[in-house]
Amino acid sequence: MNIKTIKVGELRTNCYIVSDDKEALVIDPGFEIEKIAPEIAGLKVKAIVLTHGHYDHVTEAFGLGAPIWIGEKDEFMLLHSTGKKADRPLKDGEMLQGFKIILTPGHTPGGICLYNEKEKVIFTGDTLFAGDHGRTDLPGGSESEILSSLKKLLDLPPETRVYPGHGRPTTIGDEQNLLQ
Repeated sequence: MNIKTIKVGELRTNCYIVSDDKEALVIDPGFEIEKIAPEIAGLKVKAIVLTHGHYDHVTEAFGLGAPIWIGEKDEFMLLHSTGKKADRPLKDGEMLQGFKIILTPGHTPGGICLYNEKEKVIFTGDTLFAGDHGRTDLPGGSESEILSSLKKLLDLPPETRVYPGHGRPTTIGDEQNLLQ
């Protein structure tokens, strides 16, 4: 599994390209598709996966010409931000290209994480950052829900590499004290 990080937009959202030699998923391409497009040249993009519906993660997603997938409870946010509907709503526990979808509400009602057990990798959007968690003061946010979501994530193996929506990567083990 190859993971390429591209920081996009004024909030420096982490857009990830997860690929093998032929196929890719693009996670959270919020802005600057002109920076993303050259990185996916020659790859078949199976889908654009959005971890949640905030504008900095979704605004230019439709410009890459691949199916758009988002957590079913954040579809309304995508429609509000872009005027367009997702091609596929994702459900908790669903498997997608080797990743298990984990519903992690709190930052938004339908935030999701993508967990690959074999590779011990998780893409957490704005649920979990290095040393912190996502905001809960925006519409649809909930402190109690994000704390429950974090408990789920912190039960993953400690060596699991965390790729957040902003900032630097971390590991589940490094974040074990987050809830104390």
